[in-house]
Amino acid sequence: MAREIKRVKVLPGSDLDRLLEEAARGPLLLERDGERYRVEREDIWADYDAEKVRESVAKYAGSWKDVDLEAFKAFIYRAREEGTKLPTKP
Repeated sequence: MAREIKRVKVLPGSDLDRLLEEAARGPLLLERDGERYRVEREDIWADYDAEKVRESVAKYAGSWKDVDLEAFKAFIYRAREEGTKLPTKP
């Protein structure tokens, strides 16, 4: 299972805010006690292809038309109540 990445709010005007401004222009390599950390801006739209999205929407449009929506909603609510935690080891 993938580990969830912790989000950190950066205060405007802070030292970290200034470093991120630099990282927006190009990758940074930070070093502390001989350990290096690469910081770079993530472009979430880099691989976005609008035409592929349109093709997928057209391909799958109506594919859920036979789904019993009330049963599906009941399933979702039941799953929320039961939770998603994995059982603990004995």
